[in-house]
Amino acid sequence: MDQREFRNTVGTFATGVTIITAKGEDGKNIGLTANAFSSLSLDPPLILVCIDKKSSSVPAFQKGRPFVVNILSEEQENDCWSFAKGGVDKFVNAQYELSPNGVPILKENLSTIICDVFEVLEGGDHVIVTGFVKEISRNEEKKPLIFYGGNICKLTVPAYSNK
Repeated sequence: MDQREFRNTVGTFATGVTIITAKGEDGKNIGLTANAFSSLSLDPPLILVCIDKKSSSVPAFQKGRPFVVNILSEEQENDCWSFAKGGVDKFVNAQYELSPNGVPILKENLSTIICDVFEVLEGGDHVIVTGFVKEISRNEEKKPLIFYGGNICKLTVPAYSNK
């Protein structure tokens, strides 16, 4: 199968955009943009995120270690692209605070999910990190940043409704 055509085909599935943050083994802040994110289970509360095996961030995701899923709002497009780059200090222009366990939480998030690594599974050229959800928050006034067809998009619908 042609990899480019496969990528283009799955790219027709519109997704939200997340930045996954953690602390590296050396104590430095780690962050990466990911759109391969999903809820997994309500009981127990689990999520999953897929990370490229070539990412230098992979060693930070070991069982029991904390991480944060920052679900981006449309105001965070610059963060999306900054955290997608490798080999740079991704936090230099980012506005963030630290969670109680020292993991960066980006400001202006649509939603924030604080987790501990539950399990790490093999998934082809990615690892599948499952997270046990410890804390959640959301901002119903914001709208999501959307990724579709290799581009960032914004919704033209009202903010989240719990109806």
